[in-house]
Amino acid sequence: MLGRAFDGPDYGESVSRAPIRFDDRVAIVTGAGRGLGREHALFLASRGAAVVVNDVAARHADETAADIVAAGGRAVADHHSVVDAAAGIVRTALDTFGGLHVVLNNAGRGGPTGTFVDTTDEQVRAIVDSHLVGTWNVCRAAWPHLVAQGFGRILVTSSSAAIGSVGMPAYSMAKAGLIGLVRSLANEGRSVGVTVNCLMPIGYTRSGALNPHEDTRRWMEANFPPSLCAHAAAFLVHDGVPCTGELLTTGAGRTARVATVGSPGWSGGPTATIEELADNWPAVVDLDGQRVLMTSRDDLVFYEGDAAFPG
Repeated sequence: MLGRAFDGPDYGESVSRAPIRFDDRVAIVTGAGRGLGREHALFLASRGAAVVVNDVAARHADETAADIVAAGGRAVADHHSVVDAAAGIVRTALDTFGGLHVVLNNAGRGGPTGTFVDTTDEQVRAIVDSHLVGTWNVCRAAWPHLVAQGFGRILVTSSSAAIGSVGMPAYSMAKAGLIGLVRSLANEGRSVGVTVNCLMPIGYTRSGALNPHEDTRRWMEANFPPSLCAHAAAFLVHDGVPCTGELLTTGAGRTARVATVGSPGWSGGPTATIEELADNWPAVVDLDGQRVLMTSRDDLVFYEGDAAFPG
């Protein structure tokens, strides 16, 4: 697989039914001391990957790495911050294991903060820095190495909160920003063998326990152990992953595509008035003729007549 460019999604081609392994692959998992990140690290290591267990909570990173080694796997703990020292995480992988193939971005602090007006500037900075900027930094530190070898697998952890939520506006904003990053990097990486996908996991973790809705918390605690998200996360960073730029949700054994779509809408041409727009609003929001949009240029196909895109 090294040196071969990724050719794009092929949903009709199944991945081999042989056990899915990560032998000879080096993976970084950020925020791997506890919760989802720990489960991702444990699973990747159980399938042969050498894992850099990154977490600023040093004790938890050390414990996860030690558990992997005790089970016969390969791992090293790393305590660098994704916000301030992402290059150090990549250096740990290169210095310890001599390479880097997989980057699984999971680190992030903060979730529910209350209403928009109750959310403080400090909370916004902490959430955006750790979830969004931290992921950017780790990807940027790893990118040159992945591109140079013609192979890389990147997974970014977003959330269905990116679609909109109540009680966590800063978290939703940060997680929505990650979708744009995934799509942009997927387009850049397509020709150089680097796939970039996005996972929206549902796992009952410390963050899940802070959900402001009691019925949701109880439902998550009863049905969504974080370990059930590891299979989807690992598949999306495997050599044989059949997609790039995709958004997937997973939890409780279910994995499904989340799509951004566009539709033909209504066009009154360059002379259209605001009143005509109001009168034709049902056509604007009608999803008949919808298509999945993977890049901003995909929306241009809906323009016709003089406004038809020439590309």
